[in-house]
Amino acid sequence: MDWKWIDPQMAEQGISLLRRLIEQGYEGYFVGGCVRDELMERPVNDMDIATNATPEQVMTIFEHTIPTGIAHGTITVIMNGEQFEVTTYRTESDYTDHRHPEQVQFVSDLYEDLRRRDFTMNAIARGIDGSYVDPFHGREDLEQGIIRCVGDPEERFEEDALRMLRGIRFSSVFNFTIEPATWQALVHRRSLIRYIAAERIRVEMEKMIAGPYPFKGIQLLQESELVSDMKISVPCPPEQPELLNRLADIPAVPVSLRWTLITMALGLDSEQMKPYMKEWTFSNAFMDQVSRLLRMHERLLAAADHNANREVYISAVIDYGRETAGQWQQLYPVLTDNVQQQLASFAAHGQQWLDEMNIFGMGDVQINGQDLLAALQAKGGPWLGKLMNEILLATAAGQLDNTREAILEYAHQQYEKRDN
Repeated sequence: MDWKWIDPQMAEQGISLLRRLIEQGYEGYFVGGCVRDELMERPVNDMDIATNATPEQVMTIFEHTIPTGIAHGTITVIMNGEQFEVTTYRTESDYTDHRHPEQVQFVSDLYEDLRRRDFTMNAIARGIDGSYVDPFHGREDLEQGIIRCVGDPEERFEEDALRMLRGIRFSSVFNFTIEPATWQALVHRRSLIRYIAAERIRVEMEKMIAGPYPFKGIQLLQESELVSDMKISVPCPPEQPELLNRLADIPAVPVSLRWTLITMALGLDSEQMKPYMKEWTFSNAFMDQVSRLLRMHERLLAAADHNANREVYISAVIDYGRETAGQWQQLYPVLTDNVQQQLASFAAHGQQWLDEMNIFGMGDVQINGQDLLAALQAKGGPWLGKLMNEILLATAAGQLDNTREAILEYAHQQYEKRDN
């Protein structure tokens, strides 16, 4: 069997796993995303396996196993450091929460297992000899660029409402078309998305926004009206919709970059975005990244009307970080024309100013507050923090040598001015 789009070590161990199952008298097939991505010539990151062996039989056959989802038939098998999810053929029923099946029944027929899956492109199995089992013509749909539900799309979305968002995400990332019956069922059943947790929605949205065609996904979300029924709030319509069409023009990494542009498009500033992102279940660390980038942008925009200069930019870099400054440079080219005109000076010289900086924080200054108090024979107070910030900015801007002697001389001068 030839796998071209996966790490050879993983492929070798996966084939060994299938061979062991077959030697013990059971069936074994690669299924799902690994088969789909190999056919699409996309990188394969993991390999899922379906078998007619029960979880208990799988755990007997292999030495290193983890019962990760034994109730639903899934065992993680470890082969020479590589992990594989091995799941018993099963059928599912009674999706009372429109997400999770209440009843899982193990079966011996691969067809029955493939029949329960979401989309035809994910319902393809591949045997150890490289042959495909494709009862729902998933390979044909892949070749034609079509997202199609397995069987009745109304039933598939009724069972698991997250499939609607997954369908849009696949359509966006792969630049595929959702076939008419699947789309009609999605629109008809859109209210079921309210049963899906915000965290699950965020995960799908993150994958979609990080893909090569994020605007297509956003358009499909708007056309389907899924957004209005989600468990997350989204300010609609966007204040600057043209920015959404520019998402693919900036890098997908770091992920905060595209999400910052989304918050701008929605008309949210650095404070307004926080409750939304918290509701969307983003981490505090991620929210801080977006907030820093927005605050730096707001700082520069406010200064643009007052003869923007090098010191303003350097001060922003000190407050929000070198990494944030680099991200702002990446964000600038996709901003609206009038905003670009306002910030043109910062964009033209920002990288040069950044390169000229040799310190970026108080820890880089060759003297601390206690040293200053001792040298000045003074008592602490608010003035000290103000003076230290002046020293940091002056040294970062190259106006003051970052040496103990130069800083003390500057401090004495400023302290005497204060007394006068």
